[in-house]
Order: sequence, then structure tokens, then C-alpha cells
Amino acid sequence: MKRICLIATGGTIACVQTEQGFVPGLSGRELLARVPDLGDVAAIDVQQIMNIDSSEMQVSDWRSIARAVFGAAEAYDGVVITHGTDTMCYTAAALSFMLSDLRIPVVLTGAQRPLLLEDSDAVNNLRDACAVAVYGEAGVSIVFNHKIIHGSRAFKMYSKNDDAYVSRNYPYLGKIENGQVIWQHHAKIQRGQPRLFVSLNENVALLKLTPASNPSALDYVAKYGFSGVVIEGFGTGGIANLNRGMAQGIRRLTEERRMPVLMISQCPYDGVNLAVYGIGEQAAKAGVIPGNDMTTETAVVKLMWALGKTQNMSEIAGLLESNICDEITGERKIQPAD
Repeated sequence: MKRICLIATGGTIACVQTEQGFVPGLSGRELLARVPDLGDVAAIDVQQIMNIDSSEMQVSDWRSIARAVFGAAEAYDGVVITHGTDTMCYTAAALSFMLSDLRIPVVLTGAQRPLLLEDSDAVNNLRDACAVAVYGEAGVSIVFNHKIIHGSRAFKMYSKNDDAYVSRNYPYLGKIENGQVIWQHHAKIQRGQPRLFVSLNENVALLKLTPASNPSALDYVAKYGFSGVVIEGFGTGGIANLNRGMAQGIRRLTEERRMPVLMISQCPYDGVNLAVYGIGEQAAKAGVIPGNDMTTETAVVKLMWALGKTQNMSEIAGLLESNICDEITGERKIQPAD
């Protein structure tokens, strides 16, 4: 029988009712005890490394999770991580960069309603996640509402709906139908030695532009010791107040402070292309690095990752513009073993 390591971190799936509202209270072992048929899929061991609301998740917690996964990779056929839904996309993106050349599936899942509630979506998500951990392919993914999403491409679209996540600017990796894992989009086969990288530089700012944005916000970024900034611009890469100081503010960061400025789009789909409009070209001349079609979560994490690897601006730009979602397409059904 295959072996799974379930890493429990808390979240809605583990919540219990208290006078202060729902708070994480169930352990990973208690989750398993309430879904006993999971033992038919695999032999499951539990690591409880925290039990928190995912809104409290910090970069240090990503490191703890990554170390736990890396430590389990040799002994288990797959890993399932139970996690709160609010910051699951950040953690999935972080693990995608912190754990390279994985040989096993690493699956994050959770629930929109606590497992203890009768109408909870937790049981189905746990069953699906365990199936993917056993019969899926290597790499980090989110499994939710019968869908398999690449760890760096997930976006939480709904705060209440069971179908909480979508895959942005990338096909779904697959789906689960009647307990069968159907893999539809295969990630590139990794041939290197599995590696753990935890030296993220967490001093990254995120700035969402509005028509009223003031260039002084960029001076704040410089003043308070940030190492890089992600800017959510308009459309294909427009910057508010470009002709009233924003471009100069960006240039002060990129040229004087040697600070990378990564641009992504506020639009959920398609991404930025600074070559389309004159205003985008001016942004590029100011030193903006295009984030292409990255999600906000992936852009923030990828900049932390790049800054953790090097301080050289051209090397950082190269890392940020590289695509970690190299793939081959196709479909195959993965049948449970008899």
C-alpha cells in the first residue's frame, strides 16, 4: 500500500465553534479519524506542524512547511497539506519555488466550511487530495472541488463558494471523477536532484495602483528598507501618473537603489505586455520588469525567491522572466491499484 504524509497546518477545515467564532482546533489525526475510508487509499501518517488560521501564515511558516515536505519526500509516495483557504495560493506558490525537482505529488487542500459541519466540503476535498497524492504526478498542486491546479497558478475567486479556486492563465492539471484521477496537462519532467531552498527575502512590497496613486508611495518603499516591489498596474501594464512623477519614482528605485520593480496586471487574465502602448514602453524604460501573466501571489513569492538567490539586477530580471510552467500536454486516466 502507498504511503502518504499528511501535514496539518490548521485552517477552516480544522475549525471548531467557540465563543469567538470558528477557530482551528482539530488536529490532523482528528481529521483523519472523521474520514476513516481514507485508510483504504493509503497508509497515512500525520505531522502537525501548526494549527492556525491561514490569515496568520508567515514566511517563516512556509519554511517550516517546506522543510517538512522535503523531509517526508524520501519516505512517502505523496504529501497532503491541509491548509486554510485564504492564503493557500501564497503557500502553494512558495512551495513551488522552495522545492525543486520533486519526485512525489505535494497536494494542498482545505475547505470552505469546517469538517465538523454536516454540509462541509472538507470530506470530498480530503478524499480527492489523497487520491492525487497517490495517483498523481510529481510537483506542487492545489486540489479543490475535484480540480487539480498548478501550485503557482491558483487564484481564490470566491470567499464562500465550494468552487473557490481557478487556474489563472494556465490549464487545469486535471480533475477527479468518481475517485479516478484524470491528468490532463503534464508538467515538465524534472531530472535534477530534489532541492530545498528557504532563503526567501521577505522584504517585498506590493503596490496596487489606482488613478489617484501618488508617486510618494515609491519613496516610502525605498525609505523603509524594502528590497523589491511588485506593482499591480492597469491592463497590459499602465502606470498611473506616469507623466507626473511615477516614472521618475520607479527610476529612483531601479537606478539609484538598485531595487527590482516587477509589474503585473490587475486583470485576472492575459497579463502585461509593456510593448503594446506608449505608456507601457515608458514604464519599461524606467526599469520595470514585466511579470507577464503571473498571479499576484506568485509574483510576490517569485520576487522573494529571486532576491534570495542574487542581488544582481540583470540576474534577478532573468529569474523573474523565466517560466516555471514548462509542460507537455495530453490526457491519461490513472486507475487505482487493485
